[in-house]
Amino acid sequence: MAATDHDTLALRLADILRLLQDGERPTRLQLAERFRVSERTIYRDLCRLGDVVEPGADGVYQLAARYRSSLSPADLRTFARISGVEQLFPASDRRSWLELLKPGSASFLIRDGHFAAERPNSHDFRELGRAIEHKRRCHLSYTGKKRHIEPYRLVHNKGIWYLAATENGRLKSFAFARIDALQLLDESFVPDTTIQAQIETDDDIWFGESCLEVTVQVAASNAYYFLRRNVLPRQQLIKQLADGRLLLRCQVNHPNQLLPIIRYWIPHARILEPVWLQQQLHDELTDYLH
Repeated sequence: MAATDHDTLALRLADILRLLQDGERPTRLQLAERFRVSERTIYRDLCRLGDVVEPGADGVYQLAARYRSSLSPADLRTFARISGVEQLFPASDRRSWLELLKPGSASFLIRDGHFAAERPNSHDFRELGRAIEHKRRCHLSYTGKKRHIEPYRLVHNKGIWYLAATENGRLKSFAFARIDALQLLDESFVPDTTIQAQIETDDDIWFGESCLEVTVQVAASNAYYFLRRNVLPRQQLIKQLADGRLLLRCQVNHPNQLLPIIRYWIPHARILEPVWLQQQLHDELTDYLH
């Protein structure tokens, strides 16, 4: 065999091991198509790798159990997605996710103080997770009142855990820390796909049936901060004016979802439409100053 053939074989074996280490589970045909060789050649390659590789179900191949990492890059990506930090990092390939957890790495320091003072109760957290997974109704006490609810999702928003659930067919949010006397019932329910979609798309926990569209003007001096990230709920850019000011559109389910944000940005942000909402803000500020 020529030296170049040896080099090609070594590179192909290394690439196969890298794919398997990254969590992929290819078939012989998929590997043959990837490396543009015959299935017979791939079969010999896999045999050369000995007990490092083993066949799995449905004709796929994987690393033998003793060579697998406890966490795959796919596991890390899934956790990043459900914990809401996926957008924190650049778009990465499989290897990059493992690089983030390389022992001794000191490249990253993330500061975020948006967490509740106390961690959620482990037992109730697990029980609600189980109720959501198995679609079981629950009894609980909330603000001193007994509730009969259908749980949909545990949602972490601005440092606080909430339970998104329906009560009497209406979608509500319940602060997890205020839930007491939780009891799972032997009653199942069929989740409403419309409600599920609303929970997924709303970027806050102000669930409601009505949606208010608001137009906001932002001063040129602060436009950068609103272009850098979405400051307003469901923020959309209408246009940037010639003098640098921004016209933004946002959607809220309740005025109090927006008014605290606008108060924070005064005098750099102003509600243009609806006029009654700007007037409400004006009246509240006037009362405060008096």
